[in-house]
Amino acid sequence: MRVPTRRLLATLRARFDGAALRVTLPGQPDQAARAPTATQAAQWAPLQAWCFLGAGDGSSPLFQPTQAPQVEQRFAVAVWSAADSAQHDVIEAFSRHLDGSHQLLAAGGAWAGLLLRLRVKAGDVAWWRSRRPTDPWDCGYALDEPAARAALARFEPRRATLVVAVDWPEAALMDAVLAMARSSPRFAHPVRWLMVQRAPGDIAERLRSAGLLAQRLQPLDDDR
Repeated sequence: MRVPTRRLLATLRARFDGAALRVTLPGQPDQAARAPTATQAAQWAPLQAWCFLGAGDGSSPLFQPTQAPQVEQRFAVAVWSAADSAQHDVIEAFSRHLDGSHQLLAAGGAWAGLLLRLRVKAGDVAWWRSRRPTDPWDCGYALDEPAARAALARFEPRRATLVVAVDWPEAALMDAVLAMARSSPRFAHPVRWLMVQRAPGDIAERLRSAGLLAQRLQPLDDDR
């Protein structure tokens, strides 16, 4: 078996794509060091189920390290209606849960955090290893700005990724989502694009007419 040295080195060097995504929205506080509430954890259950649906186990055969990782659905889109700040807080808390920030918070101490980061990177390079529910994803906000949109058009996920777009204009959102959908067959890891809109309008129907299914999500305890 020939180990793909170039691929392993690229994986080791890969960093969060800060040109395409921002960890926090401009002007919003960083909640990475804040533990989620029980209510938030209950409400984000539909988001977690949607993210993992069709994500596959992310592994390649042990003796075929160059084979693409096993992913059933490389790209998926959903709409989350957020009419108030509490729902934005649920999205933020879920992102910090999914990206491992809460694990770092629970680890306690610089050394424990460093060991956790090293374990995550070791998992990234172990092509035969199946992804676990606790493995951190990359999570970030997509900004409706020229430079960020250009970076999104070139985006290549280094690991499973959640992209959150908050209250984008509908035309720009359609263009960005459809462009990433066209790029997604080459993705090595699943990417989930979450549209957070105060007034979702008919964006899901417009995407469906363009050939892309957009799932509608809502908090688990929302009776609407």
